[in-house]
Amino acid sequence: MTVRQILIAFLAINFALVSEKSMSAEIPEADPDKGLVVIYRVKNFKGGAVRFNVHHSDGVIGTLTNGSVLFTYLEPGQHTFWSQVISQDSVTLTVEAGKIYYVEGKTQLGVYAGRPKFTQVSESQAKADLAKL
Repeated sequence: MTVRQILIAFLAINFALVSEKSMSAEIPEADPDKGLVVIYRVKNFKGGAVRFNVHHSDGVIGTLTNGSVLFTYLEPGQHTFWSQVISQDSVTLTVEAGKIYYVEGKTQLGVYAGRPKFTQVSESQAKADLAKL
């Protein structure tokens, strides 16, 4: 295989991953007995092919891909979400029953691979971002 053929194959794979369909941006209602945590990632070409698993002490919440949304209902209390590719990032929330919490996941490009970055955001910021999905 020539260098050109390898490059074309690499670009084709990246394009397929970046153009993947995103999940619906519809957010369910809050549960009066549990908190709802919404983790999303805005669609972005830069780092778009990078995907990472979002972990919680109960296990993997799901895979955060370019332009996707994950959500989970949790008992009230402190909860930490994390992901690790080459480096690890995490966010800790104090969840209250009946409330919705929003976390934006981003990909920061590193030398060898994309790195996860989580930030808790306001409801207004999240709704503006989710409207673009």
